[in-house]
Amino acid sequence: MINFIFSFILGVLSAIVYELVARIIGIYIFRKEALVINGYKLHHSLYGLLSFALLGITKKPFYFGFGLGIIFQHTITDGFFFISRV
Repeated sequence: MINFIFSFILGVLSAIVYELVARIIGIYIFRKEALVINGYKLHHSLYGLLSFALLGITKKPFYFGFGLGIIFQHTITDGFFFISRV
């Protein structure tokens, strides 16, 4: 249980750091606020789904808590989205 809590908190913190770094790089280097491909905005909660895929491959429960933490943080700040039409 402690491993789940640790990985969940690490997922939330990683998502917060990712948002800050992506905003700085996106605005100051690429002059964009979001990653948009063919009219679809890709949200960082997709990394949570990627983490679930790693769980399926490696069978390490750390990835479940980590992915859930990323999705939880994104849901609180931006809503429950993975891909949205711009």
